[in-house]
Amino acid sequence: MAKASLRTASIYCLALWVAIWLLFLTLRFSFFDIRVIPGIGPVMLVALVVALLAPIVAAGLAAAALVRQPRAPLNWLTLGCAIAALVGQMFLFLVTRWL
Repeated sequence: MAKASLRTASIYCLALWVAIWLLFLTLRFSFFDIRVIPGIGPVMLVALVVALLAPIVAAGLAAAALVRQPRAPLNWLTLGCAIAALVGQMFLFLVTRWL
């Protein structure tokens, strides 16, 4: 396994997390009502689960990349971004009252 592949997978997880949250924000602030689309409920539920798990997976992959190559600054940066995304998401869900 290449040394940069774990870091790349972690970056892809973070990019997927950002894309899903931007989708949620776009749908929240748009005038389009997605409830009229048949079968959208399970799709959005899967997107929410992926958005919840992506920072955890990204942090795990970044930590594994850091163990394999501890002197690479990009590994530290990727781990920091994954932890920041995880902490930010935890803060968001703890502050909101809709859960």
